[in-house]
Amino acid sequence: MFLALKEMKKEKVRFIMIILITALIAYLVYFLSSLAFGLAQINRTTIDYWNASGIVLTKSSNENIYASMIDRQFIVDSNLDLDNSINLASASVYINSDDPINVAFVGYNIGQDNLVAPIVEGRAIEDTFETVVSKNLQSKADVEIGDTIRMASVGREFTVVGFTSDSNYNTLPAVYIDRELASAEMMIYTSNNPEEDAVATPTPNMPQRVSAVVVYEDIDQSTLDEYELDYIKIDDYINGLPGYQAQVLTFGLMIASLAVISSIITGIFMYILTMQKKSIFGVLKIQGYRNGYIMKSVILQTILVTLLGALTGLLLSILTIQFLPSTVPVAINWPLFIGVTVFSIVCSFIGTVFSARSILKIEPLDAL
Repeated sequence: MFLALKEMKKEKVRFIMIILITALIAYLVYFLSSLAFGLAQINRTTIDYWNASGIVLTKSSNENIYASMIDRQFIVDSNLDLDNSINLASASVYINSDDPINVAFVGYNIGQDNLVAPIVEGRAIEDTFETVVSKNLQSKADVEIGDTIRMASVGREFTVVGFTSDSNYNTLPAVYIDRELASAEMMIYTSNNPEEDAVATPTPNMPQRVSAVVVYEDIDQSTLDEYELDYIKIDDYINGLPGYQAQVLTFGLMIASLAVISSIITGIFMYILTMQKKSIFGVLKIQGYRNGYIMKSVILQTILVTLLGALTGLLLSILTIQFLPSTVPVAINWPLFIGVTVFSIVCSFIGTVFSARSILKIEPLDAL
């Protein structure tokens, strides 16, 4: 340790340059990690707040909730909890302007608060034409409590009574409303009478349906086959969201590649430095220093360089995130950051072992 620090102190400029290069690559890795985590979150936060074990959809929907329509009688007959059923639909709305905004309407049974993200301002909905919306919609559309959200397709209006924690479904901000008014039929149907809309259906004989049922314990699939329903574990459902898996894998590959590249660059620098110091190592061997001691010095230098570069890159990425606008989907995830840091150090260690092995081949007399 003493030898490693002594050399770094003597060769300040050389090691500062190596640390800066490592820090810049680490900065890119950490920032991409934040971006990957932020993008992943805006796909799934609405689902995460359910804290569910799974979800039930129709078999014909191909695990797409927008294409799923379950007859309520099937839910009762299969002993599922109708109170945990939801309707989900994407639609355009007008909020304080003539520019439409795309949102995800999440319809739930009023009072079933386990299906709603935590309310951080205002109150839960108590009336059919009230709504609570995701907090990130507040900055995006300048919406406040008491404002009106109007559906672009049918002109139906909802009064905002509260805000939830940031909640998104497949990148769309969540708008929570009464379950009946979020059905596929009600997205395109209007009687021009709000009071009548609350109890009406597009056609009198149409079976009442919902998009899905959220469940909180594993279900035997055989009990659902008779009703053409599918039980999907919540993790599998999230991974099946359009574009989610491809996005996670792409960013994961980029982050891992950059971490490996950073480690290879550090290893190359340390190998060059090791070769430049052959004569010094030869003198150390003549003085009685063992190969193991010299190798440990080189490995410790690499770990220190990697760690200092990683910490510098981490600090830069955190500062960058703090100054980014809220519309940029970045989020700090400390377990991910720690994992990336450990991965980089391990890769650097493995790369440095190969350069440290060259010390074993240095003959003291030949190096002089």
